[in-house]
Amino acid sequence: MFKYEMHLHTESCSACAVSTARDMVDAAKEHDYSGFALTNHFYNGNTAVERSLKWPDFIEAYNADYLEAKAYGEQNGITVFFGVEEVYESGKEMLIYGISPQTLLSCPEFKNMTKYDKSAFVRENGGFVACAHPFRDRFYIPNPDREPDASLFDVIEGYNYFNKPQENEKAVKFAKKHNLPIISGGDVHCCTDFGNSGIATEDPIKSEKELLAVLRSGNYKIIVNGEIR
Repeated sequence: MFKYEMHLHTESCSACAVSTARDMVDAAKEHDYSGFALTNHFYNGNTAVERSLKWPDFIEAYNADYLEAKAYGEQNGITVFFGVEEVYESGKEMLIYGISPQTLLSCPEFKNMTKYDKSAFVRENGGFVACAHPFRDRFYIPNPDREPDASLFDVIEGYNYFNKPQENEKAVKFAKKHNLPIISGGDVHCCTDFGNSGIATEDPIKSEKELLAVLRSGNYKIIVNGEIR
């Protein structure tokens, strides 16, 4: 099967990451993955991109790591998808797939939108919204057990490699309650964490369009602790 990591950060764009875009491509190849979604922290999250930049410059700087990963990936047979991890309320984040840097560039008001407007904007522009690590219990997250508004999301990150088992169990239970599919994400910040999570498909995924088609169809398996389920 073809394996893809769905939640990954690089040091140039995410302040909490320690590996470069090239490191992550090399890690994907080492672990026999076919690609990954580069979901760096965006404007309201733990971004490493200077927020004082004008919006076009911010987007250009944010996009630069993706372009490097994509180009290096193409040289090494690894497909890299553009993604975003953005805060939608204090301590809570969404993963965004299927919208382009150009779409974000056209909407400087995105950074100040409500969570409902952000979700609607992504969907109106053909994208897909995942709830990242719901029920994660950390000191910086207020009310970690409070259920998110399911209407905001198209899929739930039911397995997050760095969540505790009971946190992931709550996420899966929440997804079932609201009849939402789940994905698996590594929340990879270092290349040594690669290989434990993601989705697996029978056919290769070569573009964001194909990735969205797979996510919407549910025609994939999830990878949990390195095992395809």
